[in-house]
Amino acid sequence: MMKKTFTRSIHLSSFILHPLYFMKLLSSSLRLARIRGVEIRFHFSMLFSLPIAYFLFSPTNGREIIAALLWLLGLILSIFLHEVGHAAAAQLVGVEVKSIVIWLLGGFTNLSRSSEKPKHSLAIFSAGPLVNMLLGFFFVAAYILIFFWFLPFERNAELFLWGQTFANLSFSLALANMVLVIFNLLPIYPLDGGNMLRSVAEMFFGKSNADWITLVISAPLLLGLAAFALLTRDYLLLASCLLIGLAVGTLNRSFLRRLNLGINYLFKRSGYYYMQGDFERAAQGYTRDIEREPQQGNHYLGRAGCFLNLMQKERASADTERALKLNPNNALALQLRGEIFMLEKNYPTALDYFDRAQAIHPNWSVPYFDRASALFDQKDFHAALAELDKAISLPPAFPLFYVLRSLNHFVLENFEASRQDQDSALRLSPSDALVMTELNLQIYDGYLNWADDYYGRILTHDPRHAQALQGYADACRANLEFFRAVELYTRALAVNPREASLHFGRGKCHLALGNLENAKADFQQVIQLTDKLHLKRQSEELLKAL
Repeated sequence: MMKKTFTRSIHLSSFILHPLYFMKLLSSSLRLARIRGVEIRFHFSMLFSLPIAYFLFSPTNGREIIAALLWLLGLILSIFLHEVGHAAAAQLVGVEVKSIVIWLLGGFTNLSRSSEKPKHSLAIFSAGPLVNMLLGFFFVAAYILIFFWFLPFERNAELFLWGQTFANLSFSLALANMVLVIFNLLPIYPLDGGNMLRSVAEMFFGKSNADWITLVISAPLLLGLAAFALLTRDYLLLASCLLIGLAVGTLNRSFLRRLNLGINYLFKRSGYYYMQGDFERAAQGYTRDIEREPQQGNHYLGRAGCFLNLMQKERASADTERALKLNPNNALALQLRGEIFMLEKNYPTALDYFDRAQAIHPNWSVPYFDRASALFDQKDFHAALAELDKAISLPPAFPLFYVLRSLNHFVLENFEASRQDQDSALRLSPSDALVMTELNLQIYDGYLNWADDYYGRILTHDPRHAQALQGYADACRANLEFFRAVELYTRALAVNPREASLHFGRGKCHLALGNLENAKADFQQVIQLTDKLHLKRQSEELLKAL
């Protein structure tokens, strides 16, 4: 997406927008044309460009009004052609372009997916600034032609004034395009320069390191740009820096999680509880949403996700079916229905649902991952690996993708590749890579030797790594190695004694070993420590059964 802001001096930034963030913008835009399958849309905020142009030029006569309008049209055309440059480059390397939207702060190019090859990404992000560079040369040539070949020989005073106006206009647009080039090429994510930096970093250091390198370079440069905005009292540039700062933060998964938590807490409390793993409270919130908006399929899917994590498959299946009745082509509903069939070991039906979801969104990574999971469960490891490779090449990427591919490589005895994927998962998010939800504990079943390698590597370097100890304990519990699990949970509790899930896991192991008093003590601790309704309820039910 190219985000462009202009004041009396022009500051324009450029970045490709992911489709998930694009839909709300499209809902308030007008489709003007469709060229080679690409929708050209204008956002309603462009209406404010007219008073802004009036403020910039303060015209006092008809000629100055026309000049201001022509300057505005020239700037909009420059922004549009910048986006066309991105779109053309994307199509040349085989990436589908869905839309281009022009709005008050610039333009957006909506790609169906990210390019799989960093050199292609580099070409896509380079194309926009290259277009502005060529436009700058064009306007400089127009200025030279008018100033040196027309004005000196024009004797009519009115034509001379118009010629002077067009010369100034050409010079101003040449300057605007050069500012576009310079600002967009700053190596700050998500500007074009930042994305180019990310592509180059991926070429030389791999995909998993590219985000970190881009973040380390972008952050100090953005702080310098914000300081410049403060010194020059350019508050629009400062506002742009704040928006860019949020985008830079998305390179850090923990920051992105905190940002998503904050947004969900303010606007979608059920989503906030879901992200916190408080599934029962989240389900209650989604139930209220359903009562308020019964025709919104996403509310049913949110509640289905909660029920699935609470291991209530029948209720999850019922909500998924309700969502599919509202919209039979809801890809997320199809995907979730397939996952439920996969949990029931009905693999042919599960794969059929994944195929249907994939047909609707062919560049969505999740159907490929779930297909890989189904194939892995059926011991078709080579086919599963091919699906995992595809899933990891597409957005969004999750640590679990790398974890499963690591396990797949391990089974195929490619231990070096297995450890590389372990490291990639840890770089994305240590907590998500090391500790599975109860729903995903099945990944460990029958593969404790892989867990020995995975968690053993981490604990060799840091014996008190609480998340590694918890994940390792969970893996032992999933493989019925209860004595080892108790020992690992106890070590983790020595580091983090107020983590309720550790007491819950250890309590279940004590229960399996017949250590009823120890189990009772752990479940009582869970009730005292946790705010999560389902953990509290499950502990109370287990205590009653003792």
